[in-house]
Amino acid sequence: MRYLLAFALSLAMAVPAFAAFEGPGATQPSSQMGMGGGFQGPGANAQCSTAADAMKAWDDTYCTVEGHIVEKIVGAKDKYIFEDSTGKIQVDIDRKKFADRTVTPQNTVRLHGEVDVEHFGRRELDVDVLEIIR
Repeated sequence: MRYLLAFALSLAMAVPAFAAFEGPGATQPSSQMGMGGGFQGPGANAQCSTAADAMKAWDDTYCTVEGHIVEKIVGAKDKYIFEDSTGKIQVDIDRKKFADRTVTPQNTVRLHGEVDVEHFGRRELDVDVLEIIR
């Protein structure tokens, strides 16, 4: 009986800790499920949507580019040249990302991935998702 009383008392004391006021003047958390936070200011919402942007982006910047895969780099596994209206960039696309689909230089593709700054400042886009647009 003593344990039941201790448990009930603990529960009664803990419930107010989880309560929150929701009404006029209440401060709301910046996000749900703790997914908020981070820096807000210059450069925080930088967009990387072209090959030219990717060539100037920092390491691990997420980019989504649309254009054409124009060439396979001979002798380099999974390395290709991607081109859009702003320029060219080397991309690294694992074979499994093609998912048994054939892509030609005439196909328009959308690539999602991170910029990888390698030795001596050489940049490439490490592709996570390959979409064939047409």
